[in-house]
Amino acid sequence: MLKAPTPRSFLMAFSFIMLLFPLLSACGASGSGTSQSSTPVKGGTWIDDVYQEPSSFITNGPSFDAFAVNQTLWAPLFYGDSQGAIHPGLVTEIPTVANGDISADLKTWTFKLRPGLLWSDGQPLNADDVDFSWKLWTNPKFPAASTIGFNLITSAEVATDKLSITFHLSAPFSPFISIWTDGFVAPLPKHHFAGIAPDKILNTPDNLNPSVTSGPFMMSESKPGDHYTLVRNPHYYRASEGLPYLDKLVLRIVPNLDTVLKDLQAGSVTSAYRLDVTKRPTYEQLTNYHLVHAPFSGSYENIYFDFHNPILGKELTVRKAIAMAIDHQALINTALRGVGSPQCTDHSKAYNPGYQADAPCPTFDPAAASALLEQNGWTKGPDGVRTKGDQRLEFQYSAASGNPTVTVAEEIIQANLQAIGIKINIHNYPSSTLDEIQAAGKPGQYDIVQFGNLYDYDADDANSLSCSQFPPNGYNTTFYCNPALDKLYAQEEATTDPAARQQIFNQIHQIYLTDFPIIILYGKFNLGIAKKTTRNFLPGPFSTGDTVNVWDWWCDGGHC
Repeated sequence: MLKAPTPRSFLMAFSFIMLLFPLLSACGASGSGTSQSSTPVKGGTWIDDVYQEPSSFITNGPSFDAFAVNQTLWAPLFYGDSQGAIHPGLVTEIPTVANGDISADLKTWTFKLRPGLLWSDGQPLNADDVDFSWKLWTNPKFPAASTIGFNLITSAEVATDKLSITFHLSAPFSPFISIWTDGFVAPLPKHHFAGIAPDKILNTPDNLNPSVTSGPFMMSESKPGDHYTLVRNPHYYRASEGLPYLDKLVLRIVPNLDTVLKDLQAGSVTSAYRLDVTKRPTYEQLTNYHLVHAPFSGSYENIYFDFHNPILGKELTVRKAIAMAIDHQALINTALRGVGSPQCTDHSKAYNPGYQADAPCPTFDPAAASALLEQNGWTKGPDGVRTKGDQRLEFQYSAASGNPTVTVAEEIIQANLQAIGIKINIHNYPSSTLDEIQAAGKPGQYDIVQFGNLYDYDADDANSLSCSQFPPNGYNTTFYCNPALDKLYAQEEATTDPAARQQIFNQIHQIYLTDFPIIILYGKFNLGIAKKTTRNFLPGPFSTGDTVNVWDWWCDGGHC
């Protein structure tokens, strides 16, 4: 029997807290600041530095950098908090089997919406908008970030009063609530977008300047590449509670993390997130700011192969040798300055089920990696690069530019692979450009790509490597397809028993660690920072990050 999603405090496994204890101690209290009053004060303009500008603010659009911004603009059906717990948002309650909103076979789900909901333009927000949204996201002409779960919907029934919608799925799907959680997957306004062709929506001004929204804030000024000014939405569904507290939120786009540090040193910003961990001692010296952290993290850094590449896509030996040649501990010690954790699967200790303590991680063994390549006919040439026939182990390696941690990691990986006869040429892209390349699924733009990832409120990882998730209708940017893996994804999505689901995840990990479609580099831990005169800057453990509770942010005396 499916139970209601429980607060994710159980994710704070004792071992994980002990692992992070030195970091938590160094960062201080988690976001309470040094305010003298505990009574929220309305007013103020909060300025937040944003590194890696999103390429779209359309929900479930192709920009994964939009998670934090979308939480400010769009009200979701369900939202998470800084502990990873899921709460009702636009809905009145969390669906369960017990309350009759979920069928016993997990194939029928009913969401009940709050009455009187409004869009920022004053038009009614109701179940018609929810129905419109999933249909848009599953339309092949719309480049959705993910269609996992949504693509199982065979039909949806909107109640006569438009206050509820019942979904019928083709197969059981236990993470159905999680795929509707937070602003990145919030409903879109049907009355505003229904007249626009799905493949044209991202080409409209609404792409980076949404004119009709539902979240705590709405766009006042959109200056791509410079800043976005958001103001209080008077039609926000929690406005009667006095939320949000802030008058304005200014999202300043910065070109690199050095600019973030300069802004902090000048005291010109209120907060920033995803800081350069290599500069943690410098941040700690900023007496008017305090470091902030989530209590645990589901984030990890990984490399994906482009399976269009005739070598990487067909030669398991090469992928396996790369996995054996990367010095993961050096990445943690040097690139992360110790602020990271060893991890070889896509599930950290934040996920239960999901995390596998005894996962068969590849051993760092450059000599064995070299021998493996040699045995399979890859011999070193005069320049130290291995060849076989007319094929050469030389690849383009890409990541988002401007991140010092990534730059150091790339240098380490480049040296690791050079030692076994593989040459990588580093060619990084601006984050928005990399987003566009991956969303469009353009082959040949890179051979290997490095980026961070996580799975939010459920460990379901089908959106990364499922055969149905090739761009532009998903985010399987490897173009790797394994029917055995797809079968396991379907099994874990249909399973609610934690122990049984864990066993399925273990089988999924086995494929990852023997076929190597991806290589996990390390577990990540994001740091944020806010002025000591602020309250409730409490980043969450998943994608939405620092803005997970943006409606609760406030400043002493209403001045940020």
